[in-house]
Amino acid sequence: MAEDKEAPLQEHIIELLERLRRVLIALIITSGIVVVIPSQLIEWKWDGYTPLVFYVMKKMQEDLTNVHNPVVEPIASFFGIKELPVELIAHSWLDSIEVILQLSLLMGLVIASPYVAKQIYEYLEPALEEREKRVLVPFSLLFFLLFALGVVYAYFVILPLTFFFLSWLYLLGGVKLIFSVKEFYSFAIVGMLTTGLSFTFPLVVALASYLDIITPDTLKKNWRYVVFVIMVVTAIITPDPTPVSMIALAIPFLALYVLSYLLAKKMHKKS
Repeated sequence: MAEDKEAPLQEHIIELLERLRRVLIALIITSGIVVVIPSQLIEWKWDGYTPLVFYVMKKMQEDLTNVHNPVVEPIASFFGIKELPVELIAHSWLDSIEVILQLSLLMGLVIASPYVAKQIYEYLEPALEEREKRVLVPFSLLFFLLFALGVVYAYFVILPLTFFFLSWLYLLGGVKLIFSVKEFYSFAIVGMLTTGLSFTFPLVVALASYLDIITPDTLKKNWRYVVFVIMVVTAIITPDPTPVSMIALAIPFLALYVLSYLLAKKMHKKS
């Protein structure tokens, strides 16, 4: 009797380990491709072999410190700043290697994400009812959509503004803009990931509404407190002392709160 009960659990564990092995292999392959594949395939010109990950590093530095960004340019013109002469240095031999590993793993995960999602779904599918399957697919697609939207917003709006104001403070003091390559890219990667995850907030609220933990009426009644909390939290997590980055981050959060209310209202009816 004991063996009969343990067998299904053992099979689930074995299947889980097998799927994790497949995911790990896929991640290693895609990350390796990112490191090896030439960036010239994107630029459509050959001026010497450059791995794609180095092209991405250079592109990130240019985009995040570009004062001609449509969002940053009006502010930079107001302060009379025409460029941000940012220089990156490595404090040790391992700094650049760590950045390359971080970016290659992140890019590899993005490329392999459809396969990873497929493995997760196939593992969970036998335990799901038809109703849950119908909810899981759009829920997952909306999660990836909101997460990607948050990453894009952080890359083109939040991070350029943050880097501009942090650099502006140094320029006011006559300090040369020299940053650690590890800290620069780690800050950018963490900023994009945290903003992406924060953009999935409506799905958390919708799930809570579906489980009857929270009701749409509660969201509607307490919107003033939510606006206040959003302003306080965004003021804390944005490092520059001006309210520009805070407002840039708060506006989409307010829009996400409206989306949270609409999703919660819909999911509460279904529950």
